[in-house]
Amino acid sequence: MILEQTEIKYKGKVVFERLVMSTKFKRVPKVFSEDEACFLFLTKGAFHLRTPTNLLTFTEGDAMLAKCGNYFIENISINEKADNEVISVVGAFFYPTIVKDFFQTDLSLKGFRLQNDASKINIEPLMKSFVDSLNFMLDNPTLADDNLIVNKLKELLILLSKSEKATSINEFVHSLFVPHEYNFKEIIQQSLYANLALSELAYLCGLSLATFKRKFSENYSQSPSKYFLLKKLEQAEALTQIKSKSISEIAYESGFETVSNFDKAFKKQFGKSPSEYRLSQKDNYLSR
Repeated sequence: MILEQTEIKYKGKVVFERLVMSTKFKRVPKVFSEDEACFLFLTKGAFHLRTPTNLLTFTEGDAMLAKCGNYFIENISINEKADNEVISVVGAFFYPTIVKDFFQTDLSLKGFRLQNDASKINIEPLMKSFVDSLNFMLDNPTLADDNLIVNKLKELLILLSKSEKATSINEFVHSLFVPHEYNFKEIIQQSLYANLALSELAYLCGLSLATFKRKFSENYSQSPSKYFLLKKLEQAEALTQIKSKSISEIAYESGFETVSNFDKAFKKQFGKSPSEYRLSQKDNYLSR
């Protein structure tokens, strides 16, 4: 999946990276090696970033700031006829063991909070110049000595703190490493129609599959598989009332993998196929 990769390391850790990857994937986890935060700028392509409670869309020219956490990168098909579509990003990674000393930062400061686990950020105009300089450094990695790397990391942190309107650089740096708190039920409700496997849901919740199933049953008094299927079918039944939506659109928006799976599950629940059910509802309305 990875086609090209250029890395710049500091103290044995990757701090700057350029990555080109194929879009021949459906969903892959965003893996954090430690408790780092990251900045990414998308130079080509598009993708969805699924966090435990949100789905963000990034297209060429967008930038992302994310705390350490459990996320998925999901493919967006920009051109279904293109066989060689790629995603290209440049990124920076912030490790607390490295950056905490940059500004004599006291990590006990708690006045500023990033509002989200991951977010789009404004890169104009200063951030665009920084990305250009980062690309130049990745093109010429032999120029990247420790002094230059530290200065570029400091510069990026300062620019990001300004973009996020932090009251101070110290508080901004601290906020990068304060874990985002999630509510279990909020994650579930935000994922009802995402067509996620149970193992993927467990990953977003930061739980093992067995622990996830046990906690789900404690909160909903039924198995996750049954609960999600019923919610998807409720959504689908409501969407059949919208005449402009095709059956395939209804299946996708309700979180079913395929139209055939949707048709089978719907017929088992309601006694009719989605198309038949839609027609019967129309006939019932006309007979009133």
